[in-house]
Amino acid sequence: MRIALKCLLIGLALIGLSSCKLFKTPTLEKVHDVKVLSIDPDKTNLEVSISVNNSNCYTLILKELEVNLLNRTRERIGSVELKKAVEIPKKRSNALDFHISLDTRPTVKMVNHSDQKVFVYISGEGSGKVLGVSKKFSFEEPYEIDIKEQLEKVVSGFKADGQDIFQIKRSYVKQVRLAQSQIAVDFLILNPYGLQFKLKSFPSTISIGGREAGTGEILQPLEFDERVYSREGSMTFKINNWKAIVNAVKGAFKGEIEYEVNGKVKIDAYGLEIDQPFTYGDLIYINVSELIF
Repeated sequence: MRIALKCLLIGLALIGLSSCKLFKTPTLEKVHDVKVLSIDPDKTNLEVSISVNNSNCYTLILKELEVNLLNRTRERIGSVELKKAVEIPKKRSNALDFHISLDTRPTVKMVNHSDQKVFVYISGEGSGKVLGVSKKFSFEEPYEIDIKEQLEKVVSGFKADGQDIFQIKRSYVKQVRLAQSQIAVDFLILNPYGLQFKLKSFPSTISIGGREAGTGEILQPLEFDERVYSREGSMTFKINNWKAIVNAVKGAFKGEIEYEVNGKVKIDAYGLEIDQPFTYGDLIYINVSELIF
């Protein structure tokens, strides 16, 4: 009796399924968005939001789903899997969010060659179950990820992980003259993200002992792309009345003078012209012969 009842119930379920044209394959309804959550020198973290549709007359249990990001040549650049089963009501769609990490430099390289946007394919493979019957499905959709805003923040901030990408190598007296002397600052610009940009100029003023002492500029523009991890550069400051300035500073006779530079970093990057205030300071090492001339 019990077996007969079970067979009857299964038969009724199958009839119900057949009236709904049996098990319909789940489908990707829509790619809602791909957001850039963060960019650091190693990883770029994205959130991919998609909707999976269940056109069946019964609840669908989405058991497995792997979402992949493919580049233009359909090579996989990132992937993530569904952590636990998801129920999708009949004739409904469920929005699902996935976090995917990509290697930053290859990702930025794609941006460097595609006008601030990364063209990808969002593909997936999964399986769902309706009334004990399982079926596999797959999808693939093209999508453009716009990361211009994130790149603006990185370039305009002139920082990587909160640290300045401008690093001073040495500061020294380059030339001593009666009318005008020169101070040089050799520096290193890091490019941990593999960004494509041009440091056009860096007009600055230098202050010694709390008062403005002269003006300076980089010797030449510096260009960067994904192949360049760092470049060396130099700034030269023209100082008027060097002797009076040095003699007024207490640290001069110790062989070092503290200074501060205030200027504007002018950068061309991804069609943007960025004009960003920037400040740095260091010590100029001198000898006694530079105090008397």
